[in-house]
Amino acid sequence: MSILKIETLKQKLITILAASFLSRIAMFFVLPDSTTPLAPDEGTYAALVQWVAESKPAREFPLYGEGLYLSSRSLILPASVLYRLGFDIYDAIRITASAYGLLSLTVSLLLILIFVKNNVIQERIMRQNQRLIVILFATFAFLPSHFIWSNLGLRESTNEFWVLTAFLSIFVIFHFHSKFFIVALAGLFISIVFTFSARPQTGWLIGITALIYLSTKMRHKETPFIVAVVLLGIIFSTVWQAPTAQTASTEQTASTEQTASTVVLETSLKPISLVDAIQQKQEWNQAGAASKIETPSCPFQQSSIISKPPSRVDVYFCILWRAPYMSSAFLFRPFIVTDVTSRTSLIAALENLIWTSTIFLIVYMIFKRRRIPYFDKLMPSLIFFGLYVIGAGAYQGNMGTAFRHKSLILWVVLAMLLALFWKDSQETQNPGSNSQESAV
Repeated sequence: MSILKIETLKQKLITILAASFLSRIAMFFVLPDSTTPLAPDEGTYAALVQWVAESKPAREFPLYGEGLYLSSRSLILPASVLYRLGFDIYDAIRITASAYGLLSLTVSLLLILIFVKNNVIQERIMRQNQRLIVILFATFAFLPSHFIWSNLGLRESTNEFWVLTAFLSIFVIFHFHSKFFIVALAGLFISIVFTFSARPQTGWLIGITALIYLSTKMRHKETPFIVAVVLLGIIFSTVWQAPTAQTASTEQTASTEQTASTVVLETSLKPISLVDAIQQKQEWNQAGAASKIETPSCPFQQSSIISKPPSRVDVYFCILWRAPYMSSAFLFRPFIVTDVTSRTSLIAALENLIWTSTIFLIVYMIFKRRRIPYFDKLMPSLIFFGLYVIGAGAYQGNMGTAFRHKSLILWVVLAMLLALFWKDSQETQNPGSNSQESAV
């Protein structure tokens, strides 16, 4: 593939990035100077930004206490700087979230260009691949829910940026020139640390994903060093995220919301405790939700209620027992008829048709091609996808939160589509092979 073709593709992707930037500016003037019905949590984050900007102790924050600050520092601290510079409190939190969204697009653009340069193909089939890349990149930039969440003052875009940076670092370490090894390694460490400060549960998933993937790369001489960096990132993050000691009077006067946040933060810093807290997190998410996800019954729990409280083994068994249903609910709901309770849920259900059809298309293409192209490059993303769907599905209690959190794996779905529909010279020169695969 010629340099000219790559430059043409780059120009198209940059045009989409510029369009996203202009759309975000327009969105900035459209949003109200208060919370929106789509994201009532904006008010809590905005209040925390003001609290931190005024140098008040985070542990005394009246809404959710120190736990919320420690698990959202990646968003709160930059926003507090903007607030100190004179921006409105909601503008500060939204500008920060939107900037993270643009950075996520930039990281995605870098991943695409690296992939294209490492897969040189004939010019005559590049046009089809260019169209594919442009369509997928535009989808990532402008899919309605994904675009909206990244412009509101929430943690979604912050979480996504650091996740993408972590996987870009892993990609560069194993599939790019060695001169970037140290930079990529530093990027992986920083990404783990700041993901813990955006959503600790996701930070654990990145760390576990990296360790699973590295276990398949033990023949590489650099792997033990990379494992050490990943473990160091996890250890540093758990220490940095540890809440400060509170006085007895503060603990006695803490609200239910503060207590809940502290429990979530403390359990999220320990993998075993994180699993133990899944049922409690489910119940909190279900409380007062119009679109509640019902938790299926578990035979071990039912039998244990009569005789004794469920043991840790019972809890783990029930999580596995419910995993197929909860994971499928996380991926495929809300349904267009049964799960619609409002205009917002109707819009979400309509967009969810795209999600559902895309997942089935991916499954169909895997069977058709009898393999997953570029599997080694996609392996870390696929491991993360599987762990995230199982983990997020296990503790989601309502479809609104689940639908929002699902946007974090949009990039994995689009990467799978890119790999499955990518045309290379070998496939074009051997049409007989394709016709046989089509018969599957």
